Amino acid sequence: MKDICQAVYEKLCQDIKLSRYLSNRIYPIILPEDAPLPAIVYTPVLANYYSALQGDTGFVRQTIQFVCHDTTYKKSRELSRIVKSIFQDYYGDMNGLFIQAVFIKSDYEYNGNTALKFDTNEYMSSIELEFLYNEK
Repeated sequence: MKDICQAVYEKLCQDIKLSRYLSNRIYPIILPEDAPLPAIVYTPVLANYYSALQGDTGFVRQTIQFVCHDTTYKKSRELSRIVKSIFQDYYGDMNGLFIQAVFIKSDYEYNGNTALKFDTNEYMSSIELEFLYNEK
């Protein structure tokens, strides 16, 4: 069975517009130190598994956070809009995993970088999406 994170990574890599923009700088969990920008970091945040009286149903609601890093606020926001357009209302086969629905859970901007380090060379925009699928 296909892992949701692998399916999401492959979907991002297959998008022509995103691939031209990022050159496949898509990382799980953490942005490597001194990684060139722009880049995307995706992180599985929460998975809810549904059960019935007979046992596990296999139905999953998986929240994945995408943090888009770029050199300006505008560019980081544009990058998050590309991610949004790839997954919003997606339904169907995603690289071997059948996705029943994708919903936007949250969309926000980070100010941690500029507020803590006073560095205006990197901006971050985040979007969290919920993927509904059956892993069985």
